[in-house]
Amino acid sequence: MGLTLGHLEGRLAGMLKLQWLQVHQFRAVKPGTRLSFSPTFNVLLGRNGTGKTLLLELLAAVASSDFTALGREPFDVEYALAADTGHITVRVRNTPMEPVAAGLSMDISVAPVGMAWPLVIHREGVMVSVSPVDDPGVVVQERIAPEVAGRLWLVLMSGGIAWVEKTGEGTAAVEPLLAMAREVSAQAGLVRFDEGLGYFEQLFQVELRLSRRAQGVLAAGSGLASKDLLDGLRGLAAAQWGAPRYVVPSEAVPFLREAARLLGFAGAEAVLVPVEAPQEGRQYESLTLGGLELVFTGPGGARVSARELGHGQKRLLALLHYLGHARAVAIADEVAHSLHPELVRDTLALLGERQSFLTSQSPLLLDQLSFDSPEHVSATFTRCGWEEGTGLLTWEDPTPEAAGRVFSDWSAAPGGGASLLQAQGLW
Repeated sequence: MGLTLGHLEGRLAGMLKLQWLQVHQFRAVKPGTRLSFSPTFNVLLGRNGTGKTLLLELLAAVASSDFTALGREPFDVEYALAADTGHITVRVRNTPMEPVAAGLSMDISVAPVGMAWPLVIHREGVMVSVSPVDDPGVVVQERIAPEVAGRLWLVLMSGGIAWVEKTGEGTAAVEPLLAMAREVSAQAGLVRFDEGLGYFEQLFQVELRLSRRAQGVLAAGSGLASKDLLDGLRGLAAAQWGAPRYVVPSEAVPFLREAARLLGFAGAEAVLVPVEAPQEGRQYESLTLGGLELVFTGPGGARVSARELGHGQKRLLALLHYLGHARAVAIADEVAHSLHPELVRDTLALLGERQSFLTSQSPLLLDQLSFDSPEHVSATFTRCGWEEGTGLLTWEDPTPEAAGRVFSDWSAAPGGGASLLQAQGLW
């Protein structure tokens, strides 16, 4: 099976993807670590304890460009994002101090397609300064709100707004920059899909808030509220407002429909109940729903709660929910854990053209991959280890020689990627 796979979300070539990452300082990682990435599959290899999960956590912060979770520890990382709409290079440093955001700085070079000039944006504490790349003498400064914190998209927007307010050029001059900021914000909230059932358990800890207005029903949610579920619920609630329970069929919830298909069920439904009486306001009524249950129906009509599924079934259901949010980038730990080989193939197909960062101690995942060049091999894998003597974590791309040998052996006998990687000491 190759890397050009069918998928649910359509083409994602225009979405921002991570090109490279350099670690100058981050916990026990060897300073100077630099990694390059494939725009599709990226697989972390290494023994237990070599920092694979730690790297996934860092990649989640970088891919979402949200460093607020790291606000109380020192770090210094640099990375590049690119898409059809332009590219962004960022260096983020943090020296913990009070208030938390005060010790964080960002140096950003952003070149949106369609903009007359690239910009350099520097954020230091609560100040942001903006200047054209080719004219550093023209600088505008603005104070930014504390809630900007470590979120790149808010820094980009603040920089664009500051430029407009100080120069009077009008928003058209920086609209390509604001468009890239919105594209970065689309990946907000990206997290690591864990190796166990933590994400599955969180699926049920949600509340969905509905408001009925003249223009229709609006919906929002807390926790891991699914956009698919919110979309399906809006139409249902409009017709059944005030009902004692709301049953959303899987046909209206793509992740649930796909889970039923892959797990061999005839169908499924999401059931919610009001957790408080409807609130009446002057302009609209509001309703809060919770108590989520996901129920599958077997070919014979038997009903099975998602909580009664097997371990692998629960992980697949949770992963499908996760992918409904992670539409451009997916970060998953032990993605093949507890899955039958056919479901591992289905999982890779569902990842499609997303940029994915995966770990797996199972050969099932590695044996599914294919390559078109030694460079493809090198871009696909990251080898995680530690340095003897210092104990520092070492994350590195395969050497050109090792990648060349893996590609040569794979070309001679396609398949069996796990054994080929082991033979070259990469896994």
